[in-house]
Amino acid sequence: MGLFTVAIVAMFAVVASIGAAGGGVALAAVMTFTQGLPDPVLLEDLRFAQPTIVYDRTGTIELGRFQAQDRRVVPFEELPTLLLDATTNTEDRTFWENEGFDPAAILSAAADHLTGASSRGASTVTQQLVRARLLPDDLVAEGADAYRRKVAEIIQAARVTGAFPGEDGKQRIITAYLNQNFYGHDAYGIASAASTYFGVTDLSKLTAAQAALLVGLPKSPSTLDPYLYATRDKQGHLVVDPAAPPILRRNYILGTLTDGRWTHLTSAEISAARAEPVVLVGDRPIIYRAPHFMWRVREELVKHFGSLEAVETGGYRVITTLDWKAQQLAEKYITVAAVLPHVSKARATRLAKNLRVSAYDRAWARRLSGRGPRNGAMVAMDYRTGDVLAYVGSAGYYRDDMRSRRFEPKFDVLSQGYRQPGSAFKPIVYATAFDRHVLTPGSLLLDVTTRFARGWAPHDADRRERGPVLVREALQWSLNIPAIRALDRVGSKAVAAQAEKFGISFAGGRKFFVGAGLSAAIGTVEVRPIDLTSAYGVLANNGKLAPPRYVLSVVGPDGQPVFDAGKAKAEEVIDPRAAYQVTEIIAGNTDPKQNPVWAKILRLGNGPRGSRRPAAAKTGTTNETLDYATYGFVAPPKDRAAPGIVAGVWMGNSDHSESRGPGREVISLDGPARVWQAFMRDYTKSMPVARFEPPDGLVRARIDAWTGGRPGSFTRQTTTALFIKGTQPGTKRAVDPPGLMYVRSCGGWRIDLTKAEPERAWRDDVLGWMARARSGSGRFGRYRTATAYLPGRGSWGGQMIGSCAPPPCKVAPDAPGNGNGNGNGNGQSNGCTPPPSPGPTPAPSPPATAPRRRRPIGRRRRGAGPRRPRPCR
Repeated sequence: MGLFTVAIVAMFAVVASIGAAGGGVALAAVMTFTQGLPDPVLLEDLRFAQPTIVYDRTGTIELGRFQAQDRRVVPFEELPTLLLDATTNTEDRTFWENEGFDPAAILSAAADHLTGASSRGASTVTQQLVRARLLPDDLVAEGADAYRRKVAEIIQAARVTGAFPGEDGKQRIITAYLNQNFYGHDAYGIASAASTYFGVTDLSKLTAAQAALLVGLPKSPSTLDPYLYATRDKQGHLVVDPAAPPILRRNYILGTLTDGRWTHLTSAEISAARAEPVVLVGDRPIIYRAPHFMWRVREELVKHFGSLEAVETGGYRVITTLDWKAQQLAEKYITVAAVLPHVSKARATRLAKNLRVSAYDRAWARRLSGRGPRNGAMVAMDYRTGDVLAYVGSAGYYRDDMRSRRFEPKFDVLSQGYRQPGSAFKPIVYATAFDRHVLTPGSLLLDVTTRFARGWAPHDADRRERGPVLVREALQWSLNIPAIRALDRVGSKAVAAQAEKFGISFAGGRKFFVGAGLSAAIGTVEVRPIDLTSAYGVLANNGKLAPPRYVLSVVGPDGQPVFDAGKAKAEEVIDPRAAYQVTEIIAGNTDPKQNPVWAKILRLGNGPRGSRRPAAAKTGTTNETLDYATYGFVAPPKDRAAPGIVAGVWMGNSDHSESRGPGREVISLDGPARVWQAFMRDYTKSMPVARFEPPDGLVRARIDAWTGGRPGSFTRQTTTALFIKGTQPGTKRAVDPPGLMYVRSCGGWRIDLTKAEPERAWRDDVLGWMARARSGSGRFGRYRTATAYLPGRGSWGGQMIGSCAPPPCKVAPDAPGNGNGNGNGNGQSNGCTPPPSPGPTPAPSPPATAPRRRRPIGRRRRGAGPRRPRPCR
C-alpha cells in the first residue's frame, strides 16, 4: 500500500466518522491540506526552547541559566532503550514500522466514535510531534476545527516519515518527540523531567519504575504531576501516595514492558518495579553563582540578541570574563566586613569558620560590630582588557534573614547605584590638572580653611590647616582644601569632561557636576562604583581605558560560534605621563616609608619572603559617614598576557543612612580598605611581583621643598618631584614660578601666602592663617580649625611676614594621620613664646637667581634684629 494511498484510506476513516461520503472528498482534502503545510524537512532544523547556560572564563564552572522553559536537549545516543520501549509501547506500538500514522488505530477510533463507545487514542508519536511543531498556527490555535487539524496532522505525519525514512529517520523523530514533550512541573523534555522529579542527570541511571512514571506524564501533565500527591515522611523525604493517579499510570506502563523492542521484563521484575516507592527530589530554587554578575551578563546578551526571549530560549553557551577564584574571595571579604559584624556572636563564629577567616581578618571585622556600615560591594577587573573578574553588587544576595532598610542584598550598587566617592575622586581632579599642565606634583597649594562661598568653609577631616603644601603631599595625605583649590585652578568643566573620558557617569550628568561647584573636588557628586574602578584602571594602564566587559564568547546550540569579544581594545584617554604622576603619588599609600598611616592597612606584603608588592590605592569617606570607599591597583605585570588587577570597594547602608555607633567614628580604613587589602593580598600572592615603570617624557627635577619652584636664595630645603618634560621649573613652559610666596623682609626671606593665591576673595582667610601661624602650630581660628605641620615637618618653610621676630621654638612635627584620608596634627605647642616683633618692612620681590651665600631664615646677623629667644625646655 503506497504512502498516499494509506493516507487516503485514513482520510476515508476520518471523513466517515463525521458523515462525509466519497473518496473524491478525501483526495481533494489531501491535496488541499498538503499545499498549506510546512515543508517536512523543517524537522531537520527544528529548534527547541533551551536555556542559555552561563560559565566562568574557563568554561568549566556553570554560573547559572537563563530560561523560559526548563529543557535540556539530548541526542538519540543518550536515550536508554528502556525509555524508548516504555514510550513506544505506551504511545505508538507500531512506531518503528508505521508510515507516521496507524490506519488500524484510526479506523478503530472511528468505529468507536460511530458506535458511541469510549474512544481510544489514535495519534502516533509522529502525529503528536507534528501537532506540536509542524502544523500551521491557524490549525492549532484555540477554537480551531479539530477535524481539520486531525486531517492535516495525519498527512503531515506521513510526509515527515517520507522525508526521513528508515531507522535513522525514526531515531530523529522519536528524539525530537522526547525533547519536545511537556512533562509538567515546568519540565520540558525528558532530560529536564528526570532532573525535576528524581534529580537524575544521566538518563541511563533511571530505574524501570522511574522511566515508566515519566513516560506517563505527557498524557495529562497537570493532573498527573507527582508533586500534587507527595507528602513528607518521617525522614523528611517527599514520597508519593501509592494510590495516586501518576503511580497507577506508571504501573500500567510497567505491565507493557514484557515485549518491548529491547526490553523484556519478567513478572518478578514488574512486581518489584511496581512496589518501588516514588521519592521525589523536591523543588530546587534557581541559585546563581555570582548573581549580580549574572544579571549584568543577561543585560549584555539581550543587547546583543535583541530580546530577552531570544536569550531565554536560544540554548546558547556563554563564556564570561568571571574568575571564580576572584569571585569567591570578593564574596568572602565583603561578607566578613558587612555581615560578620552584625550577627550574633555564635553565628559570627560559625560563619567565620565556614569562610575560613584568619584571626587577623576576624579582628578587624570585630571592630566594626555595632557601628559599621551594613552593606558592601566590590568589583575587580583586569585593567588591560576591561574583563570583570569579580562582581559583588551587594553583600549576601541570598541572605533574606538579614534584610532591612539598611541592608538590601538584591540591589546592585556597583552598576545601578550612584554613591559619593569622597576623597577617592581627588586623583581624577589632579590627573586632569597634570594633563592640562595647570599643576604638577611639585606645585604649591594652600591648606588654609577658606570661605569659598557664602556659608561654605570646608575643612580637612581632622580640622587642621597645614598652610603651604605641595600637590604630592596634598594628594598623598588626602587634604580637602588643596583639592578644592586644585579644582578652582583647572576648572569644573575640564574635570567633568576628563572624567567622562575615563568612563565615569555622574548622577544628574555633567551639568550636575559643574553645578556642584568646588565641592565636587572632594567627591560630593555621586558616581557608579564600577565606573570609578575602571577609571583607576586607566591610571594603571598608561592612560588607556579598557571599558568593563562581561562576555568573552557565545556558542549556539549547534556548537557554532555566535559571538567572540576578540582582543580587548584600550583607548588612550589621558596623557600617560599624567596618569603615571598620579599613580606614583598614591602608590606611596601602600609604602610604609612614604605613608606609614595608610600603609599600615594597605600594604601588600605578599612578595618573595614577605616583601612589599608595589600597589597604589586611595580611600574616600564622606563627611556624613554615608559612603566609604577604597580603590586601587597593583603594578602591571611584565607578561602582557597576564592580568593587571584593579579593585574597588564600597561600603555603606542601602538606605543612605549614617553608619554611626558607639566609640570612634568608622572610617574607610576600617572597612573597605581592609576588604581591598585582603582581596589583593590573597588573589595576587602567587603572581610575579611587578613594579610601576614610568613612560617616556618624564623627568625628575629638584625643587624648593615649600614653594615647588626652582631653588633660589630663599631656599632652606630642597626635594624632588616628577614632571612632564618641559613643565619643570626653569623651562619655558614651567608651571611653577621660582620663589612663589617669598618676599624680602626683616633682612631675610619671609612667607607671604597671598602671593601664592590667585583668588583675591580668599585673601582675608589666608592672612588670618598667617597671623596664627606666626605663633606656631595648634593656633585655632574663626572656623575652629588649627594650624599644623605636615607629618615629618616642623616648619612651613620659614617665618610668616608681619613679624621680624625669629620663628618660635621648633616643635615636634604633628602626628601622622588618623586614617581617615586627611592626616592629623596634634596641634601641641612646646610653650615657647616668640619675643615682640618690630613689625614688617618693605617686601621686594625675590631675585631670579640665588646669591652666592645663603643665610638660613631666622639666623641672627651681627648687629641686626632682636636677640634669640630662650631655648625650649
